[in-house]
Amino acid sequence: CGYCQPGQIMIAAALLAKNRKPSDEDIDNTMSRALCRCGTYQRIRRAIHRAAQEV
Repeated sequence: CGYCQPGQIMIAAALLAKNRKPSDEDIDNTMSRALCRCGTYQRIRRAIHRAAQEV
């Protein structure tokens, strides 16, 4: 729905700035601060892993 997207992007960018190869646990712990109404947490995790490959 896009409601949480800006916050998810900012948190993910901060995570990747500190940790270029985050584990699933790193991602889950960091992203737990942003609630997603759609429940797309697994897709968000995959997107962060893909973004980590690009940086």
